Amino acid sequence: MFETGESLRIKCRNKAPEYRLACTAYIVGAVDGIRKEMFLGRARSACWPGRIPADEAQRVVLAYLDRYPDQRKAPASVLISIALNDRFPCQK
Repeated sequence: MFETGESLRIKCRNKAPEYRLACTAYIVGAVDGIRKEMFLGRARSACWPGRIPADEAQRVVLAYLDRYPDQRKAPASVLISIALNDRFPCQK
């Protein structure tokens, strides 16, 4: 595990441009990886928009991490998926 929810949150909240860029890059990379797994049929489908702007994905993830501090020890990549599923639930 490279990042926890807490370490990602710290990067994303840092005002230094290099930390903000690292935050965005991690989230975008995780989203791409999750979508790849869905495409290959190794992950459950999600109802996310076809294209999520990087800044929106970052806002969604940070809002989730702020709302659920008890989950911040979990792997960041898992929390990114959970946060996006929470924001873009499948309609039944």
